Amino acid sequence: MKKILFPIMLVFAFYGCSVESLESSEEIITVDAKGKNTVQSADINEFEYPTEDVCVDSEATFTFNVPVGTNIQIQELIGGEWIQVTQDNGTTTNPQIYTMSWNVPGVHYFRYKAGSGGFTEIAPITVVDCSECEESFSHVTNPDGSYTFTYIPADDLENAEIIFTFAQSVVTNWVESSHETVWDHRGVTEHAFLDLVACETYEWQVILDKNCSGNSPNSNVWTNFKVNDVSKKTENTPNLTQSCN
Repeated sequence: MKKILFPIMLVFAFYGCSVESLESSEEIITVDAKGKNTVQSADINEFEYPTEDVCVDSEATFTFNVPVGTNIQIQELIGGEWIQVTQDNGTTTNPQIYTMSWNVPGVHYFRYKAGSGGFTEIAPITVVDCSECEESFSHVTNPDGSYTFTYIPADDLENAEIIFTFAQSVVTNWVESSHETVWDHRGVTEHAFLDLVACETYEWQVILDKNCSGNSPNSNVWTNFKVNDVSKKTENTPNLTQSCN
């Protein structure tokens, strides 16, 4: 969903977003409604717009640097049709500024018109989720005795290697996962490869069957978790043990 605000009568700084400006010496070639090329001089049709990604819920600025009284339009391509976004039959300031914002990520296509010439398409505007998250790893023991491991990556990781380390002779039975995971058993470790998405939650539920030996009252069943061979274990995720009594 997007929203259009009323024209802003003052020039202001727009942080986190650069703009592309058509130089006053350039000429813009567009196509009119009849398919004929028309040439418009940039000194009466200069237009600025975001050229870097725009964050969700942040304002994107569109600026017409045209003489007062110029008829202007901005249209967006939606569902294969150009939909009117804003139209003024005569600007009241120079520059004349409009802002838009979006509450979901996406790619948007626009074109503009100033004066009697044709429309000029601009580069696509990409809206992204700029929220940040911290990497985290945790495990819990479920009422049925199984364990759930949860990992949240802070960055996108393509084909990341996921490694669980269990104690020797422990029998593992993977119950379910939040994302389809194919495990490869290698001695005391289980390996899988996943494309991890930043801030997304990954969960794996597993049943572990201990192998008690010697006189120890408890037996380790899980000891480590790694991503791309980097341990994510912390003081809050100690070894998991089971009683041998």
